[in-house]
Amino acid sequence: MKDFPAIKLSILFTAGILLSKFFLLSFLFFVAVSILTLLVFLVYTKSPKNILHLFNNILLYISIIFSGNLIAQINNPHYDLIPENIYRVKKVKVIGKITNIELARRGEIVFDVESKILNLSDSLINDNINFICVVKDGEKKLDSLYNKLAVGNTVYFGGSFFKGNEERNPGEFDYNKYLRSEGISGIITAYDVSKIKIVDTKKNAFVNTVFILRKKIDDKIRALYNEQSSALLRGLLLADRSEISYNTKTEFINSGVIHILAVSGLHVGFIVLIFAILFGRFNIYLRSLLTMVGLISYLILIGPPPSAFRAGIMAIVLIIAFISNRSTNLLNSVAIAAIIILVIHPYELFTPGFQLSFAAVISIALIYPPISNAIKRLEIQNNFVKNILLFIGVSLAAQIGTMPFTIYYFSKVSLVALFTNLIIIPLVGVIVGIGILSVVLGAVVPVIAFYFSVVNELIIKFIFLVIHATGSSEFSFLRIRNFSIYNIILFYFALTFLVIFYRRFNSNIPRIGLVILCVCNFYLLASFDNYNLLPDNKLSIMMIDVGQGDSFLLKFPNGKTALIDAGEANYYFDNGERVILPLMNYLGIDKINYGFVSHIDLDHYGGFISLIHNNKISEIYKPEIDSTEAKDVRFEKYLEEEKVPEKYYRKEIIKIGNVRIYVLNTRKFKTNSSNNRSSLLKVVYGNSKFLFTGDLERRGERYYSKMYGKFLDSDVLKVGHHGSKTSSGKEFLHLVAPKISLISDGRQNKFHHPSKMTLDKLEEIHSKIYRTDVSGAILLQTDGKIISKVNWREL
Repeated sequence: MKDFPAIKLSILFTAGILLSKFFLLSFLFFVAVSILTLLVFLVYTKSPKNILHLFNNILLYISIIFSGNLIAQINNPHYDLIPENIYRVKKVKVIGKITNIELARRGEIVFDVESKILNLSDSLINDNINFICVVKDGEKKLDSLYNKLAVGNTVYFGGSFFKGNEERNPGEFDYNKYLRSEGISGIITAYDVSKIKIVDTKKNAFVNTVFILRKKIDDKIRALYNEQSSALLRGLLLADRSEISYNTKTEFINSGVIHILAVSGLHVGFIVLIFAILFGRFNIYLRSLLTMVGLISYLILIGPPPSAFRAGIMAIVLIIAFISNRSTNLLNSVAIAAIIILVIHPYELFTPGFQLSFAAVISIALIYPPISNAIKRLEIQNNFVKNILLFIGVSLAAQIGTMPFTIYYFSKVSLVALFTNLIIIPLVGVIVGIGILSVVLGAVVPVIAFYFSVVNELIIKFIFLVIHATGSSEFSFLRIRNFSIYNIILFYFALTFLVIFYRRFNSNIPRIGLVILCVCNFYLLASFDNYNLLPDNKLSIMMIDVGQGDSFLLKFPNGKTALIDAGEANYYFDNGERVILPLMNYLGIDKINYGFVSHIDLDHYGGFISLIHNNKISEIYKPEIDSTEAKDVRFEKYLEEEKVPEKYYRKEIIKIGNVRIYVLNTRKFKTNSSNNRSSLLKVVYGNSKFLFTGDLERRGERYYSKMYGKFLDSDVLKVGHHGSKTSSGKEFLHLVAPKISLISDGRQNKFHHPSKMTLDKLEEIHSKIYRTDVSGAILLQTDGKIISKVNWREL
């Protein structure tokens, strides 16, 4: 530590940035603490010689912490943002400067705009407000616009404004919060290329040159490779993962190789190796200089993420140390890279990329040496086997170090990561090398480039086969819930304790005992802040926010679960895959025991398709098949193909522990309306009663009101048809007399649900109204006596 002061400096500087999250230090504070420190040492230190030395050290430490805090204050961005309460505006007009253009995607162009004039909600705003603009139109029109746009152009266009998605359900990523932290107010989507006008062709020469180069490389990749291969190579070579599908990214996470999709130390290492080989004929100084220039040029080209920037700084530090015959230390190099990054952008400290990349390298520096020494003590004669074990050791060290952040951000840890990394990492080096070579040759000798691309595609295809085989299985990873910042700190404390004391034992038995002791203590202490959002011995009912649709998750006191509807699924968004399945994972629900399809409308049954495909539904209840409805026939066929047991609604009682579900539908009620065929379910637990109506309309309400009368009385009503005026008749509402009314609808939906008429009628009977468009997911819980609303955001 004494020989490598950058380590100490980076720790203190980082502490100052962390403190900025809680309070900002002033210069007067710095002076006051310094004086107080001097007085303390004057009083309590007897040796005069030590006073000045200790005071200087303490003052230095305080100065570094203060510098980190001050840098954080100076770099704390203050953006002009539109008000949070503006969610969607259909007709927006913007005049602004293009600050960045992303590589073309399938069916859309994306660029960032700093607006000069913004017409929003009939008000004119002249502040410089930043937006992401997404243009969707025909392929030819998009290509034409893409080739005209340049960074620095001023453009005029119109479209629909959306703010980023917030955390609408437990465990969701708050995209709106992320955008606003980056100074972006939201997204404007334009659907007509012809209405986008370039009003000023002035360009940012340097940034635009980099973009043109990126575009040309991307064009070569697209020309040489198929869709799947080009999407991966764009991620590996140009740090653009936009065309890698959601399912593919999930499989990479499950396989423990998601890190290869982020341009990081691995890729920088490959790039340095390629440049070192290319410039191998030059003397050491010129070769090193050209390698550094090549590396810096590559980082500029990709607009380096923190992981790549960190690795680039480290590589340059190591090269300089090598050519100057100075000794270096991996931890010291990491510390230098951290200081440089944090001085430029201190709030990178709080980003997943920064945390994961630095955790990986630090853990390799600390954990790999004892692993390496243990392997060397085995005295393995076969160099191939020995190198394989050493490689596994590096991978294991990195995974141990990054495990807390991986669990915190993904709620899972891969069980096959060592195996997949052993195969994938060397192959990634090969495809990066061939990819660069094919792009270069594509500009000179296209025929030869084609043969290289064919070979590369075969390797990439093999990689995807391995990832799919290892990442699509439920046995490839372990889900871990409730992993908090407290758990991260505890993990690293236990790991530090283990690293320090492990080396003090000379035999294996006490070392094994130390490991067991650390693991057991971590497991015990980590459980202190655990909580269960859906506790046992209570009936929990969550109205999931699926936009303009219905979905209700029920967990019964005996631990079994039910799902009433699953929201819509279409080409652009599948609520089953993107909302309900992640929610189940977050809540630790492996399978839904009872799936209730209220009726065959897409915004109610659509999400069930992907849930059934992923084997998440044990059995389905639905209305009797309507052979005149093609979608109903297709759904029945799908259930048969997937071998999911199904039952039709009929008047019966479903007993689930102490809970009773009364199915009130009867075959005697004849109707041609899909809405009026909706299930009518009454859930009873003790004195608590809940009534679910699907999209039942007034005719159905009148029929069941006559049939059941006061039996419909319930504490909670799922208001029919998203609060439409076609439902919630007065007679029906007075019979149900709900204390709480739940309305599931999308924010600013095109149907204008819920109807003011319905809201007025609910207010007349003094019912408390909860809506997903206003509050997101709503969670109610009861012990059979009292029904309480749980604020899940505060847990």
